Amino acid sequence: MPARESPLAALHEEAQAKMVEYAGWRLPLQYTSVAEEVQSTRRAAGLFDISHMGNLHLLGPGAVRAARNLLTRNVSAIPVECSAYALLCNDRGRIRDDLFVMVISEAAVGLVVNAVNHDRDVGWLKERLALDLRVVVEDLRERSFGVALQGPRSEQILRSANIQGRFPDLFATFSYMRLARVDVLVSRTGYTGEDGFEIFGAARDGPLVWRTILDFGREHGLVLAGLAARDVLRQEMGYPLWGQDIDEQTTPLEAGLGWAVDWEGEFIGRAALEGAKANRQRIGFTMQEPGVARHGAAISLADEEIGVVTSGTYSHNLGAAIGQGYVAASANAAAGAEIGIEVRARRLRARVERLPLIPKKTRKSWRQTAGRRGS
Repeated sequence: MPARESPLAALHEEAQAKMVEYAGWRLPLQYTSVAEEVQSTRRAAGLFDISHMGNLHLLGPGAVRAARNLLTRNVSAIPVECSAYALLCNDRGRIRDDLFVMVISEAAVGLVVNAVNHDRDVGWLKERLALDLRVVVEDLRERSFGVALQGPRSEQILRSANIQGRFPDLFATFSYMRLARVDVLVSRTGYTGEDGFEIFGAARDGPLVWRTILDFGREHGLVLAGLAARDVLRQEMGYPLWGQDIDEQTTPLEAGLGWAVDWEGEFIGRAALEGAKANRQRIGFTMQEPGVARHGAAISLADEEIGVVTSGTYSHNLGAAIGQGYVAASANAAAGAEIGIEVRARRLRARVERLPLIPKKTRKSWRQTAGRRGS
């Protein structure tokens, strides 16, 4: 089956992006250099195509109730036009996917899921909802676009582009607005740790929105950024990637994602998670010698193998190779501990770090700020 094309594919070709196939989609890996794209996003702003992400809606009078049962978050406690990071777990309490849930109304809940899990998520949701005739799953794939505008100048860029409507001023809030005379959903979310926005709309409007943001953003230092830069940015924040750092063999407790589990009410996987203990823990690390750790590399402490690397890369902002992995909880590999990581048949020195590796710069969320909604 040929790779799916983003609604923005022609613009990536026009920008001479290096294209790769990812999760069944043909997407830009990089435009100029990964270093420039990563550093410019932290310093000014980066523009990413996220049209491959699954864009789903639960629709019907029981949408919020259904979402509470499906997800680890208490969706009924999320106000309208607010969102939250959440997990889909199986009956054994393992992570099927991680996503953002958006409460559009009492009868409409949005789910932004990982592209690699799109088809199986849709099938699983429909199976779980089969007995609930009041709630249906709407799949917007190939009918919608998504872009992420991330970095400290993101809001300045959007405002300069004459965006109209109530601006979401808190992290994890969203609004319906108009940009370049078309309707878009603007969400103050992202996966870089920077202040920024994810913008969704009809596929036909994607190229106009992309060009408008780029045109107004150039004078503010905006650059186009691809998948490689996105991976470095999320690694610097210690954010997990499904399929590498979390998967269906991982529990939220092992992954350090217990904060994304709300215990009010019932949800799939709750019984397995209640009272469970994590026998391993996800850590972040920086390499202390030249070399990039790769998925599957052994982690050791005092000559004893204690875990495995799940992902690694080079941070252009830290000037060091970084990564994530799992170690035995009994190893007590606390921040600051020196560990060994196997790189090309050599054991190199690394240091366990507190996550994130770079300070998070997102706005306060609606959870942290009572009574403030919109501007």
